[in-house]
Amino acid sequence: MTFECLLPLRLFSPAFFYSILLFCSIAILTKAEDPTSSPAQQSAPFVDQATGLGMERFFGARTSFAFAMALPETTSSSFIGQLSFPLVNGAGWGAMGLTGDMEGNFFLAAWPDGNGGVMATFRQGTNEDNPPEVKGNFAVRPIAEGVSVNATSLTYTFLCENCLDATLGLGPEATSANAVMGWALSEKAVRNPGNPGATLGFHERGFGPFTARLGNAKSAQFDAVAATAGPPVSGSSRAVAVTPNAFREGEGGDDDKKKGGGKGGDDDDDDDD
Repeated sequence: MTFECLLPLRLFSPAFFYSILLFCSIAILTKAEDPTSSPAQQSAPFVDQATGLGMERFFGARTSFAFAMALPETTSSSFIGQLSFPLVNGAGWGAMGLTGDMEGNFFLAAWPDGNGGVMATFRQGTNEDNPPEVKGNFAVRPIAEGVSVNATSLTYTFLCENCLDATLGLGPEATSANAVMGWALSEKAVRNPGNPGATLGFHERGFGPFTARLGNAKSAQFDAVAATAGPPVSGSSRAVAVTPNAFREGEGGDDDKKKGGGKGGDDDDDDDD
């Protein structure tokens, strides 16, 4: 048998297939760790139909994840936010963060609580495999008129009291200009969903930075809508004290695509959400 006849057999040997499988697995994992948005994507004007509140909203066309934000006309450490994202058979979780890099980010996550409602919890990206629940001088209060959940989608409108803090990544003094914020999405079910300290897995559906036009997010309706917020959501016994300036650990990385903070950029990215 000639060498020319043996060559195709060698190419399709088990070792060859194993090499291809390994290469594809590495490529998929690398892609999963790449941001699916960029600071070039900016928020746009949005009016919430449930409350009538004018907001600035980031929307990811590929994932259908959205985060909207409204601020009072006077400088404040509080804001009204709205998370909206798809679920898969009633499962999944979504989050918004004060900075664009997931490492050390202070963020609010929400998911179906398993009893027809929504659970919300503050987390900090100091552990990528399971960001710990954190507590501090901040609170989340749901606005019932803007909360809904079913098998295919979740919307959570909330008052975030004292959430704007420079040591957490975004302070009140920065709300008159653009700011790079972040988001994350998973379609995996949260184990023990009725517990605010439940384990959160990896945000495999998408994540990344975007530019929030905070100077355009101020609304004369803010106080009226904020007054309808319910009592603060209680944390779990697992909550630990928030770590000031933890977000700075994510600054200055080698991968420019993963950088957050600043005023946002103009670079385009074909992989943007």
